[in-house]
Amino acid sequence: MHMSSSTPHLLVVTTNYAESGGGVEMHLQSLLPRLVRRGVAVTVVYLGARRESYVEDSGVRVIPLRRRFDFRNIIALPDPRQWSALVRQLQGGRGGDLPVTHLATHTRFFPLSYLGIRLANRLGVPSIHTEHGGGFVVTTSPLVRFGSMAFDKTVGRAVLRKATVVASVSKVSREFVSELSGVTSLPFTNGIDVSAWLPALDETPSTDAPRLVFIGRIVAEKGWRVFLDAAASCQRNGWLGETWLIGAGMDLAAAHEYARRLGLTGLVAPGHIPSDEVRDALRGAVYVNPSMASEGFQLTIVEALTAGAGVATYDVGVAPEMALVPGAQIVVVDRGDSAALIAATARLLAQPRPIPTWEQYGAWDWDSVADSYVRIMKGVSRAGAGSESPA
Repeated sequence: MHMSSSTPHLLVVTTNYAESGGGVEMHLQSLLPRLVRRGVAVTVVYLGARRESYVEDSGVRVIPLRRRFDFRNIIALPDPRQWSALVRQLQGGRGGDLPVTHLATHTRFFPLSYLGIRLANRLGVPSIHTEHGGGFVVTTSPLVRFGSMAFDKTVGRAVLRKATVVASVSKVSREFVSELSGVTSLPFTNGIDVSAWLPALDETPSTDAPRLVFIGRIVAEKGWRVFLDAAASCQRNGWLGETWLIGAGMDLAAAHEYARRLGLTGLVAPGHIPSDEVRDALRGAVYVNPSMASEGFQLTIVEALTAGAGVATYDVGVAPEMALVPGAQIVVVDRGDSAALIAATARLLAQPRPIPTWEQYGAWDWDSVADSYVRIMKGVSRAGAGSESPA
């Protein structure tokens, strides 16, 4: 692709990118190549194992920095000497073939997001912070919970307030950003490849009893116990389908034991499976989402509806927006109301599934998301970037 001096150049500063498979990483790996195809030069700086910079087949340039002070392979700091060298290089206009015109960060609780916002101010370019979270970190560890909340109320709040613009991936996320920082963020979204999830037009619906499906980490805050309670309740009332517990986690053995105590039969627990197998499991199913975690978006809700599943969910992530889609078969109940969620699951099992269409879910396609991000980039100007003395 031909680049000129007027080509926008987005520098993405992120903790994790190439060697891990979390939600932010998947978001970037889907979004950034599409930005390149729309005429944006993209460079990613992240903390990883590789030693040399490289260019992906998509055209995204990647600069790995060594990780230091790593916590659970999630949160880390860059090697100070490498970071300082990178800052000097960028300030000297040697950040690649083109000068940086925009800087992007993702999720407020990463220290690298704070460093990225500081870097944008030093370079005199606007910063776009995308917030993927929907609340303070939910965990069974009091120490981690207290530490993450303290970090959010200091560094995380500073990230949100110092960014030129904040884009939040859902209504829940926008409300959290406002509560934490007082910042009004732009509506944005996460995405999927809608055409890959929609059922084929000539696909024959299954005549088997619909299955119940859970997707996520098998940990307490994701609500696997409530899911198994729902399956057992439906089974006692005559439902004969399979119960799919998709995912892995520290509570997997406990989940099997709990299902045994409930007398639940037909449990299928395949662990992590490829997305096409997840899609097939969701066809005609009921996806039950009892998550109590701080979900900012929760992509599985969109995937389930697009695949042709009914959805029974707590009021988390993108659920309120999906409930507004005409014809979407989704029941949203108050977070933590397990009785209402179990009742909603039973009702959905008794209903025929609607056939999902592109018109319903095309707004969540990655191409639409990329177009939206380009509009955000065009909407910020160099006048919005502040100036800051070196750290």
